[in-house]
Parts: sequence; structure tokens; C-alpha cells
Amino acid sequence: MPEKELEILNEIQEGVGVLLANNDASKLLDYLSGFKTPKINGASFVPPTIAESVATVIENIPSNKYIFSIVITACLKKITDPKQDIRIAQDNMRGGYSNRSLDQRIVTPFLKRNNYTHCETSGLESGRNLERPLPWNLSYPCKPRGRGNRESFLSILDFIQTKKGDPRQVMEYMLYLDATRRVTTTAVQQAPLEHSIEKIMRVFERHFAESSGQGKSRLPVLALYSIYESLVGELARYRGMTLLPLERHTTADLRSGSIGDIQVNNGDEPFEGVEVKSEKPVTADMINELPRKFNGRKISRYYILSTFPGSYRAEDAESVESTIERVQGTTGCQVIVNGLNKSLWYYARLLSDPSAVLGRYVTLLNSDQDIRPELVEKWNTIIQEEYPGQ
Repeated sequence: MPEKELEILNEIQEGVGVLLANNDASKLLDYLSGFKTPKINGASFVPPTIAESVATVIENIPSNKYIFSIVITACLKKITDPKQDIRIAQDNMRGGYSNRSLDQRIVTPFLKRNNYTHCETSGLESGRNLERPLPWNLSYPCKPRGRGNRESFLSILDFIQTKKGDPRQVMEYMLYLDATRRVTTTAVQQAPLEHSIEKIMRVFERHFAESSGQGKSRLPVLALYSIYESLVGELARYRGMTLLPLERHTTADLRSGSIGDIQVNNGDEPFEGVEVKSEKPVTADMINELPRKFNGRKISRYYILSTFPGSYRAEDAESVESTIERVQGTTGCQVIVNGLNKSLWYYARLLSDPSAVLGRYVTLLNSDQDIRPELVEKWNTIIQEEYPGQ
């Protein structure tokens, strides 16, 4: 039996290796995004799709490694024994199996070997509040640390067990996200204090254009945020306002309650939002989504900024502009569609001293979990070329 389990794990590891080599798990994401998560009584929030539930478990790994390990183990059990109800995870329960034993014998050693997140002991042994002799169904009473972790954990198991979801695809996506979550060990080259807006923009534009692969679309968000960090402290418009921390690139607006990639709040209510589109033209459908995102809240301004030349296609101009006018009329929010680079230029000119912008960007590159090593390497090359001898 261990040979069969190890064979399956090796096959899955090969699949994850292909995903990582191609920097692309879009097929898995599309598959898991097609399934809504069920309602769970007493939930603080429920991620809208199974893909988001998986992402939530991964995001909560720093405070809850054991949930990750338990779900991987349950997936493996379902693959090797399709008739097993994986929610009955103790062998002293009728019809049950030992999640802990399988984790200790097979799963945790596999995770260690392949440099994935793992517990020193089995996941279940580390998660004592999951050891009650009850099935892990949607009403199971547990309080694992991490916002939405209980709901995500139970939803994933329900998806596999009752909705006949594919455990192999769930496992591959979890392992892929865990591998890409790791903070890069590549040191980010510091940038000098740069007062020239033209030079700042050249560095930004080069990093956007010359980068490739997963995480590239995150770069314009970080650049704009690095300017917003100064703007909010300087402009009278933002006096008393709060710039919210950036959320993960994988976090959906519906799940977090945010209105965009960047958000400024007046107290507890959103005041201004920015949505950044990387290489995608703005469409009327994107603007039509705004009333749903606002959810009745009064937003002063909302920007949709795209790196696509002209921000939207010429043939879409009429539909985009008419939709902006209609949405502004129904929400009272000023909707502004523009090019990302043009907006960066404009915002930088509003700063009394833009010299801190590149340094803030470096800080974000260092801390953002969606930035891959190759993006850092490209940044380092650009800085060395733009500032030789630094």
C-alpha cells in the first residue's frame, strides 16, 4: 500500500513541477473556480469558490501549518481509496481511517523531501481542536487560527466528498500555491534616492516591460502603491484618510470586502479605490461590476488603470464611456479610466519630493508574497544598468 501512495505522490510532484516550470496553474484555477463554496452557519466569511478556499488555507499557513497537511493527507486518501469518506478521519470511528497515521508515515516525509510546508509532527497531532470524534462536515465545531480557515478547510473536504471534486487537482493546486508562496531568498537591489520623475518612470516602465512570468501583473500595483504611500501623507484630499495594506494578488474582492487593488478609507468606509489591469483593455463589463463591488457604499472616486495602450480598445470607446456615465449616475462615484503609466507620471508630479518612491517599491518587492525570484533578478539588472557603479 505505501508503494501505491508514494507512486501517486511522485506523479503529483511531477505535475506540480510542470506547473512551476511554466509559471501557470490557470487550468487548475479555472476548474476550482467553477465550484461555489457551500453556506456555513456562523461563518465570519465564506470564500466564494473552492479555488479561493484553497488560497485561504495557503494564506493562513504562517499560523496554521496543520490544516495544509491534513487536507493534503485527505486528498491522498481519497485518491487511493475512492470509497472512503475522508471526513471521518479517525480509525476508531465507524467507517473511519487515520488521517494522523497516513500523515506521519507518508505525507509529512513527502512534504519535507520536496521542501513544502510541513509540521514537525503530523498535521492532526498539531491541530488538537480537530481531534473530536466527529465527522469533518460543514457543522464541525473547531476554531483553527486564521480568518476563514475553518470555513475553507471544511468546504474543501465537502467539495471532494459530496460534490465529487477531483482530489488530485486540489492537491496539485495546494502544492503549487505553497511553492509559489515562499518568500524569495534573492536579495533586492536597493535603489538610490531619485529626484527625477523621468528616471523613476524609466525604471518602472523597464521593470514592467522586461519582466515575464507569474507575478508580473503585480508590479504595476506595487509601483502605484509606492506613490500612494507618499500621496496620502501629503495631499489635502487625503487628510485624515487611511491607505489600507495591500492584499494578496490571489485574494478576490468578494472574499475580502475590498473595492480594488488599492483602497483609501475614511474611517471604516472606503473613500477611493484603484483597480489595476495588466495588459488587459478596460471594458464596459468591468465598469458594470462597480455597483456590486460598492455594495451600496458611497465611494468618492474609483480608478480603473490599465497598461494596455490607450487603456481600452478604440472600438469599445462608446460602450466604455456610456457605461461610465451610467454607473456614475447610479452610484454617485466619479469613475476614471486611464492608462497606468500616464497615471503614475501624474501622481509622481503631485509629490513634493518623489525621491522616496523607488525605495518604497524595493520594500514592497521584498515583502510581497507574489513576487517571484525572476522578477527580483530583473529588477536588480535594471538598477545595475541605470545606476552603474552604485
